Formats: sequence, C-alpha cells, structure tokens
Amino acid sequence: MSTISRPTRFRSTSRSLAPVGATLVAVVTGALLTASPAQAADGAGMSASWNYYQSDAFQVAATLPGVKLTGFGSDQNGSRNLYGSIEDTANDGRCSRVVIRANGSDLIDETTCGNGTYKTFSTGSGIFDNGFLVLVYRTISGTTNADKSLFVGIPSSANDAGVRTTGTGASWSYYTATDYTYSLVRPGVRLTGYGSDDGGRSTLNTLEKTATGSGCASASVKVGDVTTSGSTCTSTAAYFSRWNLDGGLTAKACYKPTSAAEACLSTYLPKPV
Repeated sequence: MSTISRPTRFRSTSRSLAPVGATLVAVVTGALLTASPAQAADGAGMSASWNYYQSDAFQVAATLPGVKLTGFGSDQNGSRNLYGSIEDTANDGRCSRVVIRANGSDLIDETTCGNGTYKTFSTGSGIFDNGFLVLVYRTISGTTNADKSLFVGIPSSANDAGVRTTGTGASWSYYTATDYTYSLVRPGVRLTGYGSDDGGRSTLNTLEKTATGSGCASASVKVGDVTTSGSTCTSTAAYFSRWNLDGGLTAKACYKPTSAAEACLSTYLPKPV
C-alpha cells in the first residue's frame, strides 16, 4: 500500500461510533424501507464484513439481493482512505446505492442501475475520528426509496491501535432466508454466534479469550430491550444463548487486560424485511 501523505484530520463532537449507529438503525430499518407488509421476511443474500488483512490495510464487503459492495482501504496509524465499487448484479428493476459517512458528513453517495453496471468511489485520505459508516441500499428505480438495506460501522484506529491488528474485524451473513451467523474478532477476544429468525429470533454464542495474559473477555448480544451476555477469564470458552427475540441484533465483544482499559468491538445484524 502507498503511504498517505499530509492527512487531513476530521473531528466531531460525538465520542464514538455507537450513537451514530444507533440513530442509523431507525433510518435503514424504518423510513427508507418500503417493502409491502405482506412480504415475508427474507435474509437470503444479505451479508456484511470488514477486517484488517494486514496492519496497514483493511477490506469491507456487503451484499443484498442484486447488490454487491467491495471496498479496500489503507491505514497509516489512523490516517485512512477507502475506495471500491458498488455493483448492480440483478435484472430486477432495482438499483444499488452506497453512502459512506464520517463525522456526520456524506463522503460518498453513488448509485448504479442495470444488471452488470457499477460505480467506483474513493473517500480521500484523512483521520476520521469516528470511523466510517458504510450504508448499502437496494433502491426502487427512479427513487431513493429502499426495500433492502444494511450498514457497516468500521471504527477508527486513530486512538485504538488494536483495531489495526491483523485479523481484527466483524462479519455476519444469512446463509438461508432465516438462519444467520456472525463473528467479532479483536486482540484478546473472539465471539462466534448463530441464530434463526423463524417465528422468533434466537442467538447462540461462543466466547473465547484468545490472549494468554491474565485479563478477561466478555460479550453481549442485544435484541430490542433484551440482552444476554457471557464472560471468561481463562482458556475455557463461555457459552450463552437466548430465544424468542424480535428485532435487529447488536453483538459486542470486549477484552480487559489486568492493567489496561477495556477495548470493544460491535456489529449490527438487521432483521430483514
């Protein structure tokens, strides 16, 4: 990866990506979604992921039915650039749209329509204190109304060097219309979860402490107002689960070294419409 020179620093009054993500949940699962109430929930073809494949480079990917996002980024001690493409992959009368937001501003807003068409994008380089918020939509042709959507939050590494550790990242996918899996990895902790959304959402989780030190790993999964959690301070995995839930799923994994601050990572898995 080439070195990013003379980065511009973008600051925000918000202290973390979490409030932005919480607000966005209402947007992407509410006002912009226009699917018919009679349409059965179907997660098939929905997925999202990001991860650092080396300490100065990361990738992001997302799919909706007929939509494909591919992105790559460089990271020089917190100074980032994200570039990639948004593609329309189906002849379905729908369009593919990507919006990339940082610190309350839209850096990218690209739409492409027609099977096989695509648009490329690049955010330009900078230290985006609150990270990148990547929104992906399947829109109805000729409008900005979306009938499928998701978002990916990639936290900043400017003040959290652990984010730049190779292998750090988050992913989720629906491998059937109702069954899904998700994963969170950062130094010291790994959370792997599975679930189903067939008449009531479930979450079954395995939490592992991957550090050899004397710290502790913890994780939680929140759906609506219900939270289930687990923790472990040894090499023995912890297991926790919950059934009969409804709504989008927020998974969070943390590691707390004995003599250092806790560091966490989270991801949001939407309930499909």
